[in-house]
Amino acid sequence: MLGLMTVLAAEEVHHENGAILPGDMNEVYWGTASFVLLVALLWWKAVPAIKTAMKARTERIRTELEAAEAARAAAAGELAAIRTQLSDADVERGRILTEAQASATSLEAELIARAESDAVAMRERAVRDIEASKAQAMADVQGIVSELTVGAAEAVVLNSLDAAMQGDLIDRYIEQVGAS
Repeated sequence: MLGLMTVLAAEEVHHENGAILPGDMNEVYWGTASFVLLVALLWWKAVPAIKTAMKARTERIRTELEAAEAARAAAAGELAAIRTQLSDADVERGRILTEAQASATSLEAELIARAESDAVAMRERAVRDIEASKAQAMADVQGIVSELTVGAAEAVVLNSLDAAMQGDLIDRYIEQVGAS
């Protein structure tokens, strides 16, 4: 500013109105009045609109911050719920594994007991079948022996037995029993 005054003083400019301001003073008055009127009009119309816009912006930011805080709190609650569910899931998994192991153990014991009882039943059936087969074989052998005995008796009755014939009959009887 001091530099500007120095320049103005050095020029020694003389103005028509004898004042510092150049030109017509009416122009200065009207320019000043227009400036003041324009500033007053802006103050009257623009400043309230600017204040309203600033308040709305502040309120919008506050609302967004509150919504963000509420969302953060909800997310934290959901995180806690999920962590609780995860820990509950771990407990449930352990319980299910324990139940499965117990079930497998009891099923194994049941299957072993059933297999053993089936084996005992099969042995008993096999023994009964063997005894029945043995009894049937004995009955068959007795039937054959009785038939051979009857046949040998008929042969003895029909033929008079001498020592050679008796030896021959015994040998044939032994061969027939051996072949059966």
